[in-house]
Amino acid sequence: MSQCQIPRNSLVWLLVAQAAVILPHVTRLPWWITLVCLACGLWRVMIYQGRWNYPGRWTKVMFVVFGIVGIPIGFQTMYGVEPAVALLIVAFVLKLLEMKDKRDAGIVVLLAYFVALTEFLFLQTIPVTLYMLFAVVTITTGLVGLNQTQSHLNPLLTFKTALMLLGQSIPLMLILFVLFPRISPLWTVPLQTDVGRTGVTDSMSPGDISLLTQSDGLAFKATFKAEAPKYRALYWRGLVLSEFDGTTWTQDKLLGRDAWRSNKAAPEWASDVEYQGDSVEYEIMLEPTQQNWLFALAMPELPKVSDVVMLHDFRLASQSPVRQRLRYDIKSNLNYSLERNLSDFWRYRYTRLPEQGNPRAKVLAQERFSDSNSTRAYIRQTLRMYGLEDFTYTLKPPLLGNDSMDDFLFDSRRGFCEHFAGSFVFLMRAAGIPARVVLGYHGGEYNPTGNFVSVRQFDAHAWAEVWIEDAGWIRFDPTSVVAPERIERGLEAAVESENSFLENSPLSLLKYRQLLWLTDLRLQIDALGHYWDTWVVGYTPETQVGLLEQYFGKVDRKKLGSMMLAAFFTVLGIVGLFIFSIRIRTPMSAIDKSYLRFCLAVSCLGIERRVGEGANDFAERASERFPELRSEMLMVTQLFVEAEYKGSPDPSIARKIKRAVRTFRRKSLAAL
Repeated sequence: MSQCQIPRNSLVWLLVAQAAVILPHVTRLPWWITLVCLACGLWRVMIYQGRWNYPGRWTKVMFVVFGIVGIPIGFQTMYGVEPAVALLIVAFVLKLLEMKDKRDAGIVVLLAYFVALTEFLFLQTIPVTLYMLFAVVTITTGLVGLNQTQSHLNPLLTFKTALMLLGQSIPLMLILFVLFPRISPLWTVPLQTDVGRTGVTDSMSPGDISLLTQSDGLAFKATFKAEAPKYRALYWRGLVLSEFDGTTWTQDKLLGRDAWRSNKAAPEWASDVEYQGDSVEYEIMLEPTQQNWLFALAMPELPKVSDVVMLHDFRLASQSPVRQRLRYDIKSNLNYSLERNLSDFWRYRYTRLPEQGNPRAKVLAQERFSDSNSTRAYIRQTLRMYGLEDFTYTLKPPLLGNDSMDDFLFDSRRGFCEHFAGSFVFLMRAAGIPARVVLGYHGGEYNPTGNFVSVRQFDAHAWAEVWIEDAGWIRFDPTSVVAPERIERGLEAAVESENSFLENSPLSLLKYRQLLWLTDLRLQIDALGHYWDTWVVGYTPETQVGLLEQYFGKVDRKKLGSMMLAAFFTVLGIVGLFIFSIRIRTPMSAIDKSYLRFCLAVSCLGIERRVGEGANDFAERASERFPELRSEMLMVTQLFVEAEYKGSPDPSIARKIKRAVRTFRRKSLAAL
């Protein structure tokens, strides 16, 4: 029965592993689930210390009911990633309450490995990976301790053994990671999650975008194959809003019904764009948004990705919500001509305004348009108005009433980009000129180490597109007139005077970009994280094939399998030779050293100990040759046998055998 008992060394490491794998999930769990985890862990510790007994049947039923019922209450559903992970964690901690032998402990170890894996469903960063590597080491340490004998119970030696086992597996892991045919990892499966969506939304009201400016969260990264465009040219087009109800701008649902897919023939409207050169190729790595829209520089060409489509307003979208990090290659033409000919139907939809509301703004537009001799002249006059009539760019605009355009244009004149873009489009439509609002991001922080641009939530921006006869849709940004530094250098420069940049995030490193050494360190860390996301997290089957073909030419399954097997067995042989070449050096005890000195002294008398000869037999054979030393020989042998084979607890036996050997050597020298 003792062979089935869990060694205390292993139990301690299993409890440490349990805490390590559950800790990252605490912020995602309802507090009562965390309470169940703590209660089960505490009960297990009390059992370990002998203070409490194992819980009875009804106590375990109470824990099960309290844990499982708490999941749908806490998450408001039983479907999704978070409830599933919570259920696994509850099963994991409840197993501790009935863990009595090594078989139960083995199940706990397997559950611990699964719980450790679930963290990658939420985060795959370098710090998280390093932390989970530590958690795996603790789990493996518990597994090693579970299979150790009672004579090897040093916790540090157990930890060292686990480290050695995992270290030996690293070369083989690298070979399998690089060469084994790629299967999409668990965290790339589009699982439903309750994580809140981030970034720009599909509607725009005064103040919406200014809320995003308080977040330094990453929206996406763009890696350029050549030199990145100038900062002012980085208009990341995402959404087109053409419906206005007097307060809020929304998308026109008709624009989303017809989509251009890469595997189908181009629709008629696809020919309405003319690419005029000055193209740039880059790769987007988009963070999860829980939405369908994608971002690209204008004007993008439809990428050859099955899940990506181009809609009628020439923006990109995914056919399924972006629930995991999405990576796509794209080509944009910064010079283009879009829809030179606009049908009467779309002309009507792009000039519609509510009949009621904002009367002063409508009168202003009609009067100024009548005073202008052309559409372009009216546009210039309207832009000049924002620059000359005391408009202010601010992250703290005042609240507007029901007639939001009148209140902004004539009263407050303080606003953010959505105020300027929305009012500009309103003034265009009030004059009968087709116009629409475009939502996305502008700018981004260039990282010279990785040649990529990091676009964050505070880079969210809104601008306008106006349709002009024989020219098509043209971008106009009234924000550039009011706050040109926003377009030239970014949000921080535009609001420097009011010191409102990330004022709710005092610990953000981006708030201290004036410290050059800190900025350089942050950029280096960002570059390292970008390489990690590209070559580890984003190591897709396409990336694998492209990497291998770069060095080995065309790669098929047969060639890939041969390369993998050859590399696998080569590394396995090298590791095996290294392991077997290491001489096992066990520290010799004082008793063994004394007995070896005794054997050396006997060999000086001309009697060598034979291979496999026992200590008693050796002493009898030697005493027959030298009967005068018999008592000393038997004394040394008796002490040695008692210490080595009888497990004598007498701590002074090492001193006794040392003295006995010294006496024998003195008399043996006299005998010579």
